[in-house]
Amino acid sequence: MKKYLTLLAALQAAFCVLMAQPAPGSFTQTWQKGPDWLRNAVIYQVYPSSYKDSDGNGIGDIKGVISKLDYIKSLGVTAIWFNPLFESGWIDGGYDVIDFYKVDPRFGTNNDLVELLRLAHEKGIRVMLDLVAGHTSDRHPWFLESASDTNLRHSDYYIWSDRLPDAKAEKDLEKMMRDPNYMQNTTGNWMTSEYPRAKYYYKNFYACQPALNYGFANPDPSRPWEQGVDEPGPRAVRAELKSILAFWYDKGVDGFRVDMASSLVKNDRDKSEIMRLWREMREWSDANYPGRVLMAEWNDPKYCLAGGFNVDMNLNSVKSACRRMYFDAKHQADGGSYFSLDGGQPSVRDLYGAPWPDDKIDRAATPAAMLKRYYDYITDAFDSTRDWGYFATITGNHDHLRFNTGARNDPSQLKAMMAWVLTMPLPILYYGDEIGLRSLVSLPNVEGANHNGKERAGGRSPMQWDDSPNAGFSSCAPEDIYLPVCPEWTPATSYPQYLEWKAAGCKNPTAPGAITVASQDGDPNSLLNWTRALIALRKSTPAFWADSSFEPVYDEAHPYPMVYLRSDGSQTYLVAVNPTSKKQTVTLSRRSDNPETVLSSGKAQYRPSAKGGRLSLWPVSAVVIKI
Repeated sequence: MKKYLTLLAALQAAFCVLMAQPAPGSFTQTWQKGPDWLRNAVIYQVYPSSYKDSDGNGIGDIKGVISKLDYIKSLGVTAIWFNPLFESGWIDGGYDVIDFYKVDPRFGTNNDLVELLRLAHEKGIRVMLDLVAGHTSDRHPWFLESASDTNLRHSDYYIWSDRLPDAKAEKDLEKMMRDPNYMQNTTGNWMTSEYPRAKYYYKNFYACQPALNYGFANPDPSRPWEQGVDEPGPRAVRAELKSILAFWYDKGVDGFRVDMASSLVKNDRDKSEIMRLWREMREWSDANYPGRVLMAEWNDPKYCLAGGFNVDMNLNSVKSACRRMYFDAKHQADGGSYFSLDGGQPSVRDLYGAPWPDDKIDRAATPAAMLKRYYDYITDAFDSTRDWGYFATITGNHDHLRFNTGARNDPSQLKAMMAWVLTMPLPILYYGDEIGLRSLVSLPNVEGANHNGKERAGGRSPMQWDDSPNAGFSSCAPEDIYLPVCPEWTPATSYPQYLEWKAAGCKNPTAPGAITVASQDGDPNSLLNWTRALIALRKSTPAFWADSSFEPVYDEAHPYPMVYLRSDGSQTYLVAVNPTSKKQTVTLSRRSDNPETVLSSGKAQYRPSAKGGRLSLWPVSAVVIKI
């Protein structure tokens, strides 16, 4: 049995080198890892438009969330992270901000948010907001002022030019402008300006999202729009960023998740300037608002955590090392992942049920290779950043598909994936995954949800509370919900039912089936209560906390079941997950004469043997064993 272990001495030596020379270059760490509550945290991500509608207009709001705080507390989560709540143009789901200091009227008022903070804190739940630090809406007053004059307060908050830098930029702009929906296009870096300031402005994602000017790491003197990071304009934008943080911290916000956190400084090839920026923010935050948390959308903890963030997120995007644990290499394939009944067989159909062309089918990847790539990456990330901060594992998020996708739709399959995520060092639970909400396809491109073939709207459908109309999400007419809820669902017929529902014109979009809180709340065998049990176990067991060790067990010849150890030095637990439709057995080199099964889904058996231990997991099962 080949165990995926590294000698302690080698680990310590490598760790000392990494601490002396973090990527990139060396620096003096001026902050302490923490705050302490992150050690046993579970963060719950809420897409506010989709959680609970309190006023019957078909869109979720803050008062709706307040009405569900007891439910959120029942999950056992430590903190809520909200997707953007600030006033927005709603071209990109709230990420095109018009006012960073004001709650969007669709959600309520600043007073409503302060009341939510108060009530959540009374229940022991912290609250984190989403911060879009790199850009604004093109309707933001700062941008409109900057577009009109070169010598006003906000004139240098954005990047303007009367010419494009090169032929590539010209081709990118031409391609983008051919799109009938070009304001929701991500091609290139520049957008045509209709304002007197200049012919073009620099964008950060969609064309409607002009980039804030944090400067260029290596400004080219021949390009006058490239200001250095320490020039007055970029320094003013940094000061504004601190002002936004301070405004909400003063109202009780416990932290921020920063959108596109590595994108702020331009032309920063080695990320040295963006890391310097965030170290400045971390030092300022710790000095003025100790205990607050900065969490990044970065997916590279060696840079992110060395840049001062408390938490980085291990995303499941196409190029991520953990991608094949969740999905096929393509963004929306049905199957082809480690967590699949067929044991990682190639995806041959897309989510629309159509066959992939033969030359598009990825037949090279094996489950052993999928698992090894993930283990290689995650252990290196944990080992090399252990004193800097935390690396979070997600169930899903607003930009990607859910667990319940394609052929992975039975509750037992979803339990297996949940066992993996919730026993990792720091998990983030996306709303609805605790009951198995299904990713839908071909939904309307509401508020810029879908782009470049990504069906993001399908992962943002409303939360399903009960079997009343609209699944208890809203009292409005079904056709007035801003996104439809999932149709009635059963494991055997979920995809055919969905196709019938689509063919019928998406009529009566309600969910009286199994995917509701009410149907699962009192069922001890439900996915919801399995999720609660996993969270309760990890919160009461230091071996599962974020500072405790993660030790994968890997055997190339036997990639199933997935096996790893979690330990705090005094107690050790073995986690094993078999997502396949076949019984899987593995021999472990570590022997335990008194194993104690503390949590299981499906059937599992551990037997001590002369060589160590023999672990068997029946189809689609997961087990946590104290050894």
